[in-house]
Amino acid sequence: MLSAYNTIARSRRYEQGVPLALDIAAINAYVEQYDLPVERYIFNECIFTLDNLFLDEAHKKAKAEADKRKK
Repeated sequence: MLSAYNTIARSRRYEQGVPLALDIAAINAYVEQYDLPVERYIFNECIFTLDNLFLDEAHKKAKAEADKRKK
């Protein structure tokens, strides 16, 4: 699952240096090329959960950097 997420995340888009959430098109592109280890709905949920964790951490780091610059 982590390998799949890492492959899918390579298509991540950024806006002004801020990572955007993965979209279903990125997952669909992966699914067209690889066999899934679980049912599709479980796969989607896992990928989106991992992505949410990544985005939460990225936003925390960005906020911490912004707070540092203010001091």
